[in-house]
Amino acid sequence: MSGTLTQAGKQLAVKLLRAQAGTLFLLACTFSLATSYEYFWGVVGGGLTVMIPTALFAWRAFAQGGARAAQQVVSNFFAGEAIKISLTVILLVALLLLTSLPLVAVCSGYIAVLIVQWLAPILFLKST
Repeated sequence: MSGTLTQAGKQLAVKLLRAQAGTLFLLACTFSLATSYEYFWGVVGGGLTVMIPTALFAWRAFAQGGARAAQQVVSNFFAGEAIKISLTVILLVALLLLTSLPLVAVCSGYIAVLIVQWLAPILFLKST
């Protein structure tokens, strides 16, 4: 039973990451067609600052499951969330300070991928 719960969580995480990657790719292509390649990379960078921490969180949160591992599940969840928030801040600050990518593109990629994450419970409602 615990294996099926963690498998279901991992499958939902993969669906979320695929939806985020698709959104990121479409937005990046739209920006690059409308402006320049710098905007493409700005959108990609902004989107990856959400996707990478989300993937690490999912890996950490769904590492263990079951009633016997309840304490570990909760601690993995909180540790994963702390890693996610910290890494998001680090990546976003590094992207904005160390590159000369357009701020509009970086913020657009970040917000678009974050919105997909927020809408995931609605988008994947029938898959659970």
